[in-house]
Amino acid sequence: MLRNRQVWLGMLGTALFLGLFFAFTDLREMGEALADANYWWFAPAIAVWFVSAWFRSLRWRYLLQPMGNFSAQTLYPIVIIGYMANNLLPARTGELVRAYIMDKRHSLNIMATLGTIAVERLFDGLVLVVFLIGVGAFVGLSRELGILAAAMTAIFVAIFALFLFMASSQERAERWLARLLRFLPARAQEKGGQWASSFMVGLGALQSPWRIAAVLITTVVAWALESTMYFMVGISFNLGEAFPIFMMVAAAANLAITLPSSSGGVGPFELLTKETLQFVGVSGGVAGAYAAALHALVLLPVVAAGLLFLWVINLSLAETLRRPARPSVALGGESSE
Repeated sequence: MLRNRQVWLGMLGTALFLGLFFAFTDLREMGEALADANYWWFAPAIAVWFVSAWFRSLRWRYLLQPMGNFSAQTLYPIVIIGYMANNLLPARTGELVRAYIMDKRHSLNIMATLGTIAVERLFDGLVLVVFLIGVGAFVGLSRELGILAAAMTAIFVAIFALFLFMASSQERAERWLARLLRFLPARAQEKGGQWASSFMVGLGALQSPWRIAAVLITTVVAWALESTMYFMVGISFNLGEAFPIFMMVAAAANLAITLPSSSGGVGPFELLTKETLQFVGVSGGVAGAYAAALHALVLLPVVAAGLLFLWVINLSLAETLRRPARPSVALGGESSE
């Protein structure tokens, strides 16, 4: 039942944002832009995205090192499967799918794995905020983008400080958590404490300055490559904008879908991409065509690749997309190369 509610809420969010997207888009101009696009750029653009995903796998390897030694090659298909699940289901269920696969195949605790994924999302947010503010310092920001930048900066800086506090001393963090949970029933206190302790194991990479640097560098490279993909699709639509503009587009569109919402971020992604391009002077119809095509290129090849990787590692789609009911609290230590 919970899953059904999530699906319906995701569909409602998609319908709302797509309604706003199409309501203020010249559909005739959008159709003409799609007809005139140079689609030869699409194949290399998709290839660049998959290279960026490899750097995300390398980043995850650094985050998982305190729990086991995994190669980027081992993690790459799991990363792609996770993105596939995010594209098919609302509320970023793909993060749970990744944790579930690591538990099933490598005996890693689900909550600890979710801790590493939370650090990923944190660094994604911090880098995207820097992209948005950095480019905005030269070309300006609309009122909406300014609010987005300010809100996300506050959120991610606060989370970063909290994660550093938790990683610096798990014992101290557990004491503070016990104080917060003391008003709950004993059973809930015990379970919450177990889950939180496991989650904090996943923050272990933040105890190492060199791992923090490695995670930051791979995050910047991954988003620079994804911005390159956006730039290449921009060439196909003859937008005529410089590369930094597409860094701003990548930042705005992906920050807009940071919080759990519609499946694959459909709706918010298109709306913020279009609004950002219109702010720098691209006409609404052309910006709308670009946004729709770009998101299709980000979503559809990843779904196809995720299904292929599921087949390669012998997992069923139904089993993989079924949200794990109860995260395990036992810590596993198996590693794989």
